[in-house]
Amino acid sequence: MIDEYIQTTMTKNQIPGLSVAVVQEGEPVLVKGYGLANLEHSVPATEHTVYEIASVGKTFTATVTMMLVEEEVISIDKPITDYLNHPPLAWQSVTIKHILSHQSGIPSYTDVPNYWEITRLDLSKPEILALVTDLPLKFSPGEFSAYDNTGYYLLGLMLEKVTGQSYGDLLQERIFTPLAMNATVMNHPRDIVLHRAAGYRLPNTQLINKPYYSPSVTYSAGGQISSVEDMVKWEQALYNATLLKSSTLDMMWTSHPPNQGDDWQKLKCVAGLGWWVLNYEDRRVVGHNGSILGFASNITRFIDDMITVIIFCNLDKISRPDAIAKEIAGYYCPSLQEIELQPPLKTHS
Repeated sequence: MIDEYIQTTMTKNQIPGLSVAVVQEGEPVLVKGYGLANLEHSVPATEHTVYEIASVGKTFTATVTMMLVEEEVISIDKPITDYLNHPPLAWQSVTIKHILSHQSGIPSYTDVPNYWEITRLDLSKPEILALVTDLPLKFSPGEFSAYDNTGYYLLGLMLEKVTGQSYGDLLQERIFTPLAMNATVMNHPRDIVLHRAAGYRLPNTQLINKPYYSPSVTYSAGGQISSVEDMVKWEQALYNATLLKSSTLDMMWTSHPPNQGDDWQKLKCVAGLGWWVLNYEDRRVVGHNGSILGFASNITRFIDDMITVIIFCNLDKISRPDAIAKEIAGYYCPSLQEIELQPPLKTHS
């Protein structure tokens, strides 16, 4: 029945390939691929297929950040500028917590008018930041919430400065190697990657290959590639609290609302620390979507129901992969079928 739902959803949305993992009480109950990872060579999508996971990778950035908080290397309430070289004066009241919870007020570099012109260019990190360093804050830090890729880019620079390691090496040492996530690395199109999926766009009704998108643009804001097989190991580490203390994870999975606005009731979601906390009333649910040229991704953790769904697909038109994840979760936990998707589909998260 679940296969039928997934195949129907893929046909309706013209998704070439999709890989899914369902983990219940820490144990995988479905780890499988559907459709094609590469249309030109008719390569099937499997649990081993490697996708660009985009902003789902922010959960890795937040985890390493919180590891250093636990170790008292950095403080979550200190200004990010304490850990950066030559930051703009306007950022001096922005704390690490503001950034983790998307309340920094720093403009997102992905929102600047010429952003799509530069995505094909291999720019340096200072050149990426130069897109926003001269802009004023959108609001006073902590007052409101606005999705911000710049902040997560800055977290990568901070992690490099305080550890003396590259961001990619740090993820390998702290997360991927200990968890044997052998297929999960920083993306670069030049690298030979086993089981790499091709990414597709659907500008009209005809699928096309995605254009080049420079890895310099993504970095610590979502520059990783992974497989659902690897992400099962990630989910098990979260479930068992093997990388961070349970108390730290609870803090990350608690909503941290801004001072103004009723996001919890109006938008039905509020940022935690590196995760989005979804308003399912008495149910604790956290997740993160990812979207990048050619790919869409999601991880949703229904904490109280002890079920997690991970979805990777090689089509970027799927703006709410979490909607598919919730439907899949309902096959394993029927009570989830009775509750409405949050945020509602009309709301962008």
